[in-house]
Amino acid sequence: MDPSHLAILLLILGLALLVAEFFVPSGGMITVMAVVSIVSSVWFAWKAWGTTSPGLWWGFLTVLVISLPTTLGGMLFLLSNTRLGNRVLLKAPDLEEVTPYQREQQRLQQLIGKTGRTLTLLNPGGMVLVEGERIHSETPGLMLEADTAVEVIAVKGTRVVVRPASLSSPPSPPDTTSESAWLPEEAEKPRDNDSRSPPKPSDERLDFDLGGG
Repeated sequence: MDPSHLAILLLILGLALLVAEFFVPSGGMITVMAVVSIVSSVWFAWKAWGTTSPGLWWGFLTVLVISLPTTLGGMLFLLSNTRLGNRVLLKAPDLEEVTPYQREQQRLQQLIGKTGRTLTLLNPGGMVLVEGERIHSETPGLMLEADTAVEVIAVKGTRVVVRPASLSSPPSPPDTTSESAWLPEEAEKPRDNDSRSPPKPSDERLDFDLGGG
């Protein structure tokens, strides 16, 4: 076969193999065959026109340089903007598809701090009723009887973590700002003996006093 015909056929074959690489998984073998075909087409083109027809030789190289990026770019555009391309190139999953319970978790996050009651025995998992809704729940290692007042403290997956509502508000410390809060009643009132001053000696003489010289 004439080298000029081989050059054109091998160029077309190389471009076709590049297109097939997007659709046929081959581990890179089709790409290697496409490169071999394109390099061979250049070699046959040189043999056909390199010395005898320089214009045809440079024209072939120009077509090659333009056709390669045009083919690759056209295939990428086709794959990213058509239904066929969406089947070949899998679309990146949405965030909800990666974390299917994200919306449910966001809804449960709004229940943190709410109070309710247990519907079943929590040992440590069970059902609770919070704002009129039955929700799967668990406790942080506690066992709670049914009909116990609880408070939502966290979200774990699609469950809420609860604890007894009595633990949510610890007793306030005693007021130590005033002395009357801790002094006993007896200490608040001064004793009569404490208020008396020691008796002063009297200058009056008694009847049985001996007269001085």
